[in-house]
Amino acid sequence: MGLLNNLEQRLDKIVNGSFSKAFKSEIEPVELAAGLQQEIDRQAVHNDGAYFAPNIFVIELGVTDYNRLSTYLDNLSNELTAVANTYCTEQRYTLRGWPQISFAEDADLETGVFRIRSTSGAARQAAPQINPDLTAQLPPVVMRTMTTPKLVATNGTEYPLTQSVTTIGRGEVADIQIEDPGISRTHCSIVLGTNVMLRDNGSTNGTVVDGVRATEAELHEGSIIKLGATTLTYKSA
Repeated sequence: MGLLNNLEQRLDKIVNGSFSKAFKSEIEPVELAAGLQQEIDRQAVHNDGAYFAPNIFVIELGVTDYNRLSTYLDNLSNELTAVANTYCTEQRYTLRGWPQISFAEDADLETGVFRIRSTSGAARQAAPQINPDLTAQLPPVVMRTMTTPKLVATNGTEYPLTQSVTTIGRGEVADIQIEDPGISRTHCSIVLGTNVMLRDNGSTNGTVVDGVRATEAELHEGSIIKLGATTLTYKSA
């Protein structure tokens, strides 16, 4: 589950090895959620018929990002804890304890760059009581719009983007599964935030956005995405 073949894995390490971003802008909380899910997939280990995922995470931020988010770190930690627990349940990963997420400041990291370190350990705390109105206390970038963006294939098939992070690929773990031999198992991801971003997940054949091969690219209304022999059009509503 979620494990890449050898070639894809080598490419993934080169492109996304530390979850560093090429963005010059500040980090958005939704991108931390995307990185957290990627870290869980990357570190999941198969043992005795089950996949065990890490449950203790440290998210390292540069000085600017850490200071900007410092007011929200406790609430953001709770929100990301819920994301991690839900994601592991959906992917049928086994946890050795309730997810625990903390933040650290690293002066060596530039603005817009973050790193996630993870390990497994016994739970030190019970499952937290998540405030259902928590999103009202978080930065506006976490709030979701009322419209549902989607991808539309050339044959008219529509793929609604209902999650913060949607993975596209031909593997069973992909949220949007497309039967195309030119598409990797977890080819790319769509990340919803203040801007909608496409992130190539170290795919073998690459991803083209509006005619340009891209590792990361911002999507706009009508953006054309090509992966393998498949063409998708991004619609914001």
